Amino acid sequence: MRTCLECGAHNGTVKKKPGESLKIIHDRYSVTKDQEIDDLVKQFEHSCNVNPDIEKTLKDLYEDLDPLTVQSIFAKIRDEDIHLFHMQAGLCKPADLLVTHIPAPPVCIRPTVAVSANVKNEDDLTMQIAEMVYCNADIENCIAQGQGTKQLLENWNRLQWTVALHLNSETPGIPLDMLKKKPSRGLSQRVKGKHGRFRQNLSGKRVDFTGRTVISPDPNCAIDEVMVPVLMAKVLTFPDKVNRYNIDKLRSLILSGPENHPGANFVEVLQDNGTSTKISLFHARNRVKIADELKIGDTVERHLANGDAVLFNRQPSLHRVSIMSHKARIMPHKTLRFNECVCAPYNADFDGDEMNIHVP
Repeated sequence: MRTCLECGAHNGTVKKKPGESLKIIHDRYSVTKDQEIDDLVKQFEHSCNVNPDIEKTLKDLYEDLDPLTVQSIFAKIRDEDIHLFHMQAGLCKPADLLVTHIPAPPVCIRPTVAVSANVKNEDDLTMQIAEMVYCNADIENCIAQGQGTKQLLENWNRLQWTVALHLNSETPGIPLDMLKKKPSRGLSQRVKGKHGRFRQNLSGKRVDFTGRTVISPDPNCAIDEVMVPVLMAKVLTFPDKVNRYNIDKLRSLILSGPENHPGANFVEVLQDNGTSTKISLFHARNRVKIADELKIGDTVERHLANGDAVLFNRQPSLHRVSIMSHKARIMPHKTLRFNECVCAPYNADFDGDEMNIHVP
């Protein structure tokens, strides 16, 4: 509709202001320019005769849609019209789409780095939040002291840019005075991309009890087996609880120690009061004594052994068979080996592919 049914106001096109990425304008007379502008010019006929420049100004007449104007327009939308925006009046209103508050994230997201005894480096986000607080204070002072509109608008624009850069530091069209020497990282940059939270810290994070190395084919390997290098088997441990059936075997593993496979790396001794203490066999002077004192209920972290279930994975994990369970078989040499029949689900070939094992 060209004219508002409620108040008779004129509806033009709403678009970005050319050359300014954060500003939005309402170009009232963009479509049916000529007739309406002629009518408008007629209203100002006397002024145009006095000052010919006024006519030029009238011809590119548009309304600045600053946040307050937009908020007042949105607030006037009636509840019965809200469903036209696919919103539910009780839950959300168009005015809620405007950012009025910026929550300050907890300090663990923006830690302070101590450079020296008395010099501290604050995180980008902390600096941006501080800048927002200063801008707000400036605007309050402007209003309190009754300073000029120009000064107030400059401070307001600065606040808008600071918020925009806080949310997304790659916002286009940044004014030259806002450009920092070193680019900051906004909230958006911390989440997206290869080094963002999702890909770097959630999808592919570094975890314990895993191994990764080059893969090789071995037709003599059963299809549910994976051959694990001895080097890996000595580092990847499995906590075996001591019972009357395995106590002798676990004693021999303790005597064998961390250097020899099969052996053990740690012993967790259960105390009378229910707590436990961990003994490292890398530094233990008397392994014989530890083996002799082993009792039911203790836990021995033994090396990975033949027949242990491990998860085998090749990235990218595209479907459920990209990770499958195999039985470990400990072998010399330094590659993970498995039967070529299992290449298809992993989409593996032996031109330098690497795969991961996870010991549950």
